Amino acid sequence: MASPDGNGQGDGGDLHRFGSIHTILKLDTLGKYLPAYTTALKNAPFKLHYIDAFAGTGVCHIKVGGERLMVPGSASIAIACIPRFHRMMFVEMSMRRFRALQRLKDRTPDRDIVVVRGDANLELPSYLSQMDRRSDRAIVFLDPYGMQLDWKTLRVVAESQICDAWYLFPLSGLYRQATLDADAIDEDKAASLTRILGTEEWRQAFYEQPRQSDMFGDKQSDVRKLNVQGMLCWVKQRLETIFPAVLAPKLLHQTKGGGKQGAPLFALFFAVSNPAANARTLALRIAEGVLRS
Repeated sequence: MASPDGNGQGDGGDLHRFGSIHTILKLDTLGKYLPAYTTALKNAPFKLHYIDAFAGTGVCHIKVGGERLMVPGSASIAIACIPRFHRMMFVEMSMRRFRALQRLKDRTPDRDIVVVRGDANLELPSYLSQMDRRSDRAIVFLDPYGMQLDWKTLRVVAESQICDAWYLFPLSGLYRQATLDADAIDEDKAASLTRILGTEEWRQAFYEQPRQSDMFGDKQSDVRKLNVQGMLCWVKQRLETIFPAVLAPKLLHQTKGGGKQGAPLFALFFAVSNPAANARTLALRIAEGVLRS
Protein backbone atom coordinates (compact mmCIF):
# COMPACT_ATOMS: atom_id res chain seq x y z
CA MET A 1 0.00 0.00 0.00
CA ALA A 2 1.27 3.45 -0.88
CA SER A 3 1.95 5.92 1.86
CA PRO A 4 -0.68 8.67 2.08
CA ASP A 5 1.92 11.32 2.75
CA GLY A 6 2.42 12.46 -0.82
CA ASN A 7 5.76 10.84 -1.65
CA GLY A 8 4.05 7.59 -2.56
CA GLN A 9 1.24 6.62 -4.87
CA GLY A 10 -0.60 3.71 -6.34
CA ASP A 11 0.43 2.17 -9.64
CA GLY A 12 -1.80 4.37 -11.75
CA GLY A 13 0.30 7.07 -13.33
CA ASP A 14 2.92 9.51 -12.17
CA LEU A 15 0.62 11.58 -9.99
CA HIS A 16 1.05 10.98 -6.29
CA ARG A 17 -1.74 10.59 -3.82
CA PHE A 18 -2.63 13.84 -2.21
CA GLY A 19 -0.77 14.72 0.96
CA SER A 20 -1.38 17.75 3.11
CA ILE A 21 0.41 20.03 5.59
CA HIS A 22 2.42 17.11 6.95
CA THR A 23 3.89 16.54 3.47
CA ILE A 24 5.04 20.16 3.29
CA LEU A 25 6.61 19.95 6.75
CA LYS A 26 8.49 16.78 5.86
CA LEU A 27 9.82 18.19 2.59
CA ASP A 28 10.62 21.53 4.18
CA THR A 29 12.76 19.80 6.79
CA LEU A 30 14.65 17.88 4.12
CA GLY A 31 15.01 21.00 1.98
CA LYS A 32 16.64 22.91 4.83
CA TYR A 33 18.88 20.09 6.00
CA LEU A 34 20.48 19.09 2.68
CA PRO A 35 22.17 22.42 1.83
CA ALA A 36 23.21 22.87 5.46
CA TYR A 37 24.84 19.42 5.30
CA THR A 38 26.67 19.97 1.99
CA THR A 39 27.79 23.42 3.12
CA ALA A 40 29.23 22.01 6.34
CA LEU A 41 31.18 19.36 4.40
CA LYS A 42 32.03 21.29 1.24
CA ASN A 43 35.72 21.58 2.18
CA ALA A 44 36.00 18.09 3.65
CA PRO A 45 37.77 15.38 1.61
CA PHE A 46 34.61 13.30 1.12
CA LYS A 47 32.43 12.28 -1.80
CA LEU A 48 28.91 13.23 -0.72
CA HIS A 49 26.01 10.94 -1.65
CA TYR A 50 22.28 11.46 -1.40
CA ILE A 51 20.27 8.23 -1.33
CA ASP A 52 16.48 8.30 -1.66
CA ALA A 53 15.28 4.77 -0.99
CA PHE A 54 11.59 5.35 -1.86
CA ALA A 55 12.01 8.21 -4.28
CA GLY A 56 8.58 8.60 -5.88
CA THR A 57 8.61 10.75 -9.01
CA GLY A 58 10.21 14.00 -7.87
CA VAL A 59 6.84 15.76 -7.65
CA CYS A 60 4.24 15.74 -4.86
CA HIS A 61 0.60 16.70 -5.27
CA ILE A 62 -0.91 17.96 -2.06
CA LYS A 63 -4.19 19.40 -0.87
CA VAL A 64 -4.21 22.34 1.55
CA GLY A 65 -7.42 24.05 2.57
CA GLY A 66 -9.26 22.42 -0.32
CA GLU A 67 -6.69 23.72 -2.82
CA ARG A 68 -4.58 21.27 -4.82
CA LEU A 69 -0.93 22.17 -5.16
CA MET A 70 2.07 20.63 -6.88
CA VAL A 71 5.41 20.89 -5.05
CA PRO A 72 8.89 19.46 -5.63
CA GLY A 73 9.37 16.02 -4.10
CA SER A 74 12.43 14.73 -2.29
CA ALA A 75 14.35 13.78 -5.45
CA SER A 76 13.87 17.24 -6.97
CA ILE A 77 14.87 18.88 -3.69
CA ALA A 78 18.11 16.89 -3.66
CA ILE A 79 18.90 17.80 -7.26
CA ALA A 80 18.35 21.50 -6.49
CA CYS A 81 20.60 21.41 -3.42
CA ILE A 82 23.49 23.93 -3.42
CA PRO A 83 26.31 23.06 -2.74
CA ARG A 84 25.71 19.94 -4.79
CA PHE A 85 25.95 16.32 -3.85
CA HIS A 86 28.61 14.49 -5.82
CA ARG A 87 26.26 11.58 -6.55
CA MET A 88 22.56 10.86 -6.03
CA MET A 89 20.81 7.51 -6.04
CA PHE A 90 17.03 7.20 -6.42
CA VAL A 91 15.37 3.84 -5.78
CA GLU A 92 11.82 3.12 -6.89
CA MET A 93 9.85 -0.10 -7.33
CA SER A 94 7.01 1.15 -9.51
CA MET A 95 7.84 1.16 -13.23
CA ARG A 96 5.85 4.34 -13.83
CA ARG A 97 7.54 6.21 -11.02
CA PHE A 98 10.89 4.83 -12.14
CA ARG A 99 10.30 6.23 -15.62
CA ALA A 100 9.38 9.61 -14.15
CA LEU A 101 12.69 9.62 -12.25
CA GLN A 102 14.52 8.71 -15.45
CA ARG A 103 12.97 11.73 -17.15
CA LEU A 104 14.02 13.88 -14.19
CA LYS A 105 17.56 12.57 -14.59
CA ASP A 106 17.50 13.27 -18.34
CA ARG A 107 16.58 16.89 -17.65
CA THR A 108 19.70 17.30 -15.50
CA PRO A 109 22.50 15.71 -17.57
CA ASP A 110 25.17 17.62 -15.65
CA ARG A 111 24.41 15.70 -12.45
CA ASP A 112 25.67 12.26 -11.43
CA ILE A 113 22.37 10.47 -10.80
CA VAL A 114 21.73 6.75 -10.52
CA VAL A 115 18.12 5.63 -10.86
CA VAL A 116 17.38 2.06 -9.85
CA ARG A 117 14.16 0.13 -10.16
CA GLY A 118 13.94 -2.35 -7.33
CA ASP A 119 13.21 -3.14 -3.70
CA ALA A 120 14.83 -0.57 -1.40
CA ASN A 121 15.47 -3.32 1.15
CA LEU A 122 17.80 -4.90 -1.41
CA GLU A 123 19.11 -1.96 -3.39
CA LEU A 124 20.08 0.28 -0.46
CA PRO A 125 22.33 -2.31 1.23
CA SER A 126 23.86 -3.15 -2.14
CA TYR A 127 24.76 0.48 -2.82
CA LEU A 128 26.15 1.04 0.66
CA SER A 129 28.34 -2.06 0.35
CA GLN A 130 30.22 -0.36 -2.49
CA MET A 131 31.06 2.75 -0.48
CA ASP A 132 34.35 3.48 1.26
CA ARG A 133 34.30 4.60 4.90
CA ARG A 134 37.47 6.61 4.32
CA SER A 135 36.20 8.70 1.43
CA ASP A 136 32.38 8.55 1.25
CA ARG A 137 29.63 10.15 3.29
CA ALA A 138 25.88 9.91 2.68
CA ILE A 139 22.46 11.24 3.58
CA VAL A 140 19.80 8.55 3.39
CA PHE A 141 16.16 9.59 3.10
CA LEU A 142 13.75 6.84 4.12
CA ASP A 143 10.14 7.65 3.28
CA PRO A 144 8.65 4.17 2.87
CA TYR A 145 5.29 3.29 1.42
CA GLY A 146 3.42 2.08 4.47
CA MET A 147 5.44 -0.39 6.54
CA GLN A 148 7.77 -1.59 3.79
CA LEU A 149 11.12 -0.75 5.37
CA ASP A 150 12.75 -3.76 7.04
CA TRP A 151 14.64 -3.36 10.29
CA LYS A 152 17.56 -5.25 8.76
CA THR A 153 17.85 -2.47 6.17
CA LEU A 154 17.99 0.13 8.94
CA ARG A 155 20.70 -1.94 10.60
CA VAL A 156 22.80 -1.85 7.42
CA VAL A 157 22.48 1.94 7.35
CA ALA A 158 23.52 2.14 11.01
CA GLU A 159 26.46 -0.23 10.57
CA SER A 160 27.78 1.72 7.58
CA GLN A 161 29.13 4.39 9.97
CA ILE A 162 29.04 6.91 7.11
CA CYS A 163 25.32 7.72 6.84
CA ASP A 164 23.02 10.23 8.45
CA ALA A 165 19.41 9.15 8.01
CA TRP A 166 16.04 10.86 7.96
CA TYR A 167 13.39 8.20 8.57
CA LEU A 168 9.70 8.95 8.21
CA PHE A 169 8.41 6.29 10.55
CA PRO A 170 4.81 5.11 9.84
CA LEU A 171 3.43 5.85 13.30
CA SER A 172 -0.23 5.45 12.39
CA GLY A 173 0.58 2.12 10.77
CA LEU A 174 2.19 1.03 14.03
CA TYR A 175 -0.72 1.82 16.33
CA ARG A 176 -3.28 0.53 13.85
CA GLN A 177 -1.50 -2.79 13.43
CA ALA A 178 -0.76 -3.03 17.17
CA THR A 179 -4.44 -2.89 18.09
CA LEU A 180 -5.75 -2.35 21.62
CA ASP A 181 -6.77 -6.00 21.82
CA ALA A 182 -3.86 -8.38 21.16
CA ASP A 183 -6.20 -11.09 19.86
CA ALA A 184 -7.07 -8.79 16.94
CA ILE A 185 -3.48 -8.98 15.64
CA ASP A 186 -3.43 -11.65 12.95
CA GLU A 187 -0.30 -13.35 11.63
CA ASP A 188 0.24 -10.83 8.83
CA LYS A 189 0.00 -7.86 11.18
CA ALA A 190 2.34 -9.49 13.68
CA ALA A 191 4.86 -10.29 10.96
CA SER A 192 4.71 -6.70 9.71
CA LEU A 193 5.34 -5.31 13.20
CA THR A 194 8.26 -7.67 13.76
CA ARG A 195 9.75 -6.81 10.37
CA ILE A 196 9.82 -3.05 10.90
CA LEU A 197 10.81 -3.24 14.59
CA GLY A 198 13.38 -6.01 14.23
CA THR A 199 12.17 -8.01 17.22
CA GLU A 200 9.15 -9.69 18.76
CA GLU A 201 9.81 -7.81 21.99
CA TRP A 202 7.01 -5.44 21.03
CA ARG A 203 4.60 -8.06 22.37
CA GLN A 204 5.93 -7.69 25.92
CA ALA A 205 6.61 -3.96 25.56
CA PHE A 206 3.15 -3.05 24.27
CA TYR A 207 0.84 -5.57 25.97
CA GLU A 208 -0.12 -6.94 29.35
CA GLN A 209 -2.79 -9.15 30.85
CA PRO A 210 -5.94 -7.31 31.95
CA ARG A 211 -6.02 -6.75 35.69
CA GLN A 212 -9.36 -8.50 36.09
CA SER A 213 -10.44 -11.84 34.61
CA ASP A 214 -13.89 -12.27 33.20
CA MET A 215 -16.73 -13.50 35.41
CA PHE A 216 -15.96 -17.15 34.64
CA GLY A 217 -12.27 -16.82 35.46
CA ASP A 218 -11.19 -17.49 31.88
CA LYS A 219 -8.00 -15.98 30.52
CA GLN A 220 -8.71 -12.80 28.56
CA SER A 221 -6.82 -11.33 25.64
CA ASP A 222 -3.81 -9.17 26.41
CA VAL A 223 -4.51 -5.44 26.18
CA ARG A 224 -2.22 -2.69 24.99
CA LYS A 225 -0.68 -0.88 27.94
CA LEU A 226 1.15 1.84 25.99
CA ASN A 227 -0.47 4.87 24.42
CA VAL A 228 0.84 6.29 21.14
CA GLN A 229 3.46 8.43 22.88
CA GLY A 230 4.67 5.44 24.85
CA MET A 231 4.96 3.36 21.69
CA LEU A 232 6.88 6.16 20.01
CA CYS A 233 9.34 6.36 22.91
CA TRP A 234 9.88 2.62 22.62
CA VAL A 235 10.59 2.95 18.88
CA LYS A 236 13.18 5.64 19.60
CA GLN A 237 14.83 3.34 22.13
CA ARG A 238 14.92 0.59 19.51
CA LEU A 239 16.64 2.90 17.04
CA GLU A 240 19.16 3.82 19.71
CA THR A 241 20.21 0.17 19.93
CA ILE A 242 21.75 0.39 16.45
CA PHE A 243 22.48 4.11 15.88
CA PRO A 244 24.97 6.06 18.04
CA ALA A 245 22.58 9.02 18.18
CA VAL A 246 18.86 9.53 17.48
CA LEU A 247 16.99 12.81 17.88
CA ALA A 248 13.48 13.03 19.30
CA PRO A 249 11.21 12.88 16.25
CA LYS A 250 9.17 15.59 14.63
CA LEU A 251 5.52 14.50 14.74
CA LEU A 252 3.48 15.00 11.59
CA HIS A 253 -0.28 15.04 12.09
CA GLN A 254 -3.36 14.54 10.02
CA THR A 255 -5.02 17.79 8.95
CA LYS A 256 -8.75 17.90 9.62
CA GLY A 257 -11.40 20.27 8.36
CA GLY A 258 -10.70 23.92 9.03
CA GLY A 259 -7.00 23.20 9.34
CA LYS A 260 -7.39 21.54 12.74
CA GLN A 261 -4.70 19.10 13.81
CA GLY A 262 -5.77 15.47 13.83
CA ALA A 263 -4.14 12.21 14.82
CA PRO A 264 -0.37 11.74 14.46
CA LEU A 265 0.46 10.02 11.18
CA PHE A 266 4.25 9.95 11.02
CA ALA A 267 7.32 10.52 13.17
CA LEU A 268 10.30 12.03 11.34
CA PHE A 269 13.44 10.67 13.00
CA PHE A 270 17.01 11.80 12.46
CA ALA A 271 19.70 9.22 13.20
CA VAL A 272 23.51 9.32 12.97
CA SER A 273 25.55 6.22 12.15
CA ASN A 274 29.04 7.70 12.54
CA PRO A 275 30.41 6.82 16.01
CA ALA A 276 33.04 9.58 15.94
CA ALA A 277 32.17 12.30 18.44
CA ASN A 278 33.01 15.23 16.15
CA ALA A 279 30.96 13.84 13.25
CA ARG A 280 28.04 13.04 15.53
CA THR A 281 28.11 16.51 17.11
CA LEU A 282 28.14 18.24 13.72
CA ALA A 283 25.27 16.17 12.32
CA LEU A 284 23.11 16.65 15.40
CA ARG A 285 23.78 20.39 15.51
CA ILE A 286 22.66 20.80 11.90
CA ALA A 287 19.56 18.61 12.32
CA GLU A 288 18.53 20.26 15.61
CA GLY A 289 18.83 23.68 14.02
CA VAL A 290 16.60 22.61 11.13
CA LEU A 291 14.00 21.03 13.41
CA ARG A 292 13.84 24.21 15.53
CA SER A 293 13.43 26.50 12.53
